[in-house]
Amino acid sequence: MSRKIWLVLAISALVAVSFAASVVAARKSTENRVRYVTRGLDYLHARQGDTGGFGSPGSTAWAVLGAVASGERMGSSAWTVKGKNAFDSLETTDIVAQVSAASLNAPETYAQLMMAYIAMGKANSIAAAGSKDVNLVTLLLSYQNTVDGSPTKGAIVPRPTSTFDAAVTTSWAILALHNYGTSPSDPSFRAAATWLAAQQNVLPGDPAAYGGFPTSVVGDASNPFATALAYQALTVSSDGTDWDPAAARSFLRTAQKSSGGFPATPGGDTDAEATATAVQAILAMGEHPEDADWTVGTNTPISALESLLETNGSYRLTARSHLRPVTVTGWVLVALNRKPFTTYPKNPGNAHTAFKFRPLFKSVSPKNGAKFKSHVVLIRATYTDFYPKGTGIKPSAVRLYVDSQNKTRPADIGRYGLHLQLKNVPNGDHTYKIELRDNAGNTKAIERKFVVAVPTPVPTHTPTTRPTYYPTVYPTVYPTRTPTPKPYTTVTPTPYQTVTPYPYDSPTASASPLVTGSPVPSPSTSASPAGAGGSGGGGSAAGFVGGTLLAMLPIGAVVSYLLLHRREELLGTASQGTVLAGGGSPWQRFKQTLARSKDLTRPSSRE
Repeated sequence: MSRKIWLVLAISALVAVSFAASVVAARKSTENRVRYVTRGLDYLHARQGDTGGFGSPGSTAWAVLGAVASGERMGSSAWTVKGKNAFDSLETTDIVAQVSAASLNAPETYAQLMMAYIAMGKANSIAAAGSKDVNLVTLLLSYQNTVDGSPTKGAIVPRPTSTFDAAVTTSWAILALHNYGTSPSDPSFRAAATWLAAQQNVLPGDPAAYGGFPTSVVGDASNPFATALAYQALTVSSDGTDWDPAAARSFLRTAQKSSGGFPATPGGDTDAEATATAVQAILAMGEHPEDADWTVGTNTPISALESLLETNGSYRLTARSHLRPVTVTGWVLVALNRKPFTTYPKNPGNAHTAFKFRPLFKSVSPKNGAKFKSHVVLIRATYTDFYPKGTGIKPSAVRLYVDSQNKTRPADIGRYGLHLQLKNVPNGDHTYKIELRDNAGNTKAIERKFVVAVPTPVPTHTPTTRPTYYPTVYPTVYPTRTPTPKPYTTVTPTPYQTVTPYPYDSPTASASPLVTGSPVPSPSTSASPAGAGGSGGGGSAAGFVGGTLLAMLPIGAVVSYLLLHRREELLGTASQGTVLAGGGSPWQRFKQTLARSKDLTRPSSRE
């Protein structure tokens, strides 16, 4: 294998190893950020407005300082809103007008703005900052007191010839000019540093104030905040011969509270800004805030800051105050990332992977353009903001809309996902939108469409079945005819009729009864003349009568049998001497009945 090929392979391997090492370093750097940092970033990210800024110029400066100290780069897409970032916001702002309106200490804000420009890598814009192209260095030094004999000569003061906030404002000016690259031998810089060093309370007096710095001028009460800020400023502007660093350190150590933090004034509550500044001063001393000298019990200045973290990622000024949340949060992030103003923001440190601790969809269904052949549609989503390093998704702030109608209430929404089953969804195009919000206030929305197309069944012709009509059959009503009773002719026996008892009236009689009386004439079998005209009609009548009598012979035989049988029964009862109610035996009653029947059948002509 040629030497060229070996050289190419070696270079390729070196590049691959370097790339892998950089990726690992970036991941490690990102993973090393504790949740106290990432949640603060979460809060700051949510405060960024459409202009790219964070409210006032002063708040924007502190948000930039805190984010960049945490490894963020403010020009990245993660910190860009509608195409604008923090630098764009400042460059479109009338800085002088805005600072004068929002701050009581303009030079302090100008110093902080200078440091924010440096943190964003825009130091060259300091000379022409804002929409009016003002020179921030010139603006800052315009507040330096040059009046001979004045107690604040050489100091940077917010009000001419005034001592108000003189020591604190001068400290900010020195730190800003140092990070901007101003030479320590610059007359203005040197005058400010000389004046500040002279403000240390080292004269005999209150032991509690010895070695500390006041907010305004020497002789005023020393406080931890002013002392820690002045310590950093004098570290970069003095050789330590015109002030006593050890006395300043001793004052800070004495002022530390049992919480591990520091108060703004001696005896006050643990203050986030004072504690953050003290952490920076400890770092400027070459020490660490977790060292034994700065640990009270198990508490350190770092744990004191962490205890002030809010649910939304911001930091409270004190346990009982939530003033200036953006400023306080930015300053705490600088301290938590161990960045003293002696070296920061001139040296911003390595950049981390772009900020990601904000709402992020992991999965969403239905997919955009999905088609359903059912009227039931299930909407599902999973999401995260990388809790616990993020502030966490706030379920009560999540919103779900279907076809512009709010469907949040029936949906099942949690910290990591949601779902909603839609029923009876009509055919057609539909849209759903999900809006996420975390506890810091960051939002993320997604909108998708789906189609419901359930095939409509083709109707088949089914002949109409008509009910069979059955007419109502009403019963034939025959009128009830009351029969007219025919008069019965009572036959009274004439004296000359003698009823001869039947021989079987006697128990021993066995012969057939002999009936006497007028004989019933038998019908003639010969036809009577039909008239003078002929005899055909008489023959037909005779045939009809004969046929009728012939047909009645069986009936007559049956009737005769029944009568004979009845006679035999009655004769039997007669022999027993039975007497019926009303008189007479059954046999006598039977004979009377027969007698009446004879009278009824006797022709009327024989009466």
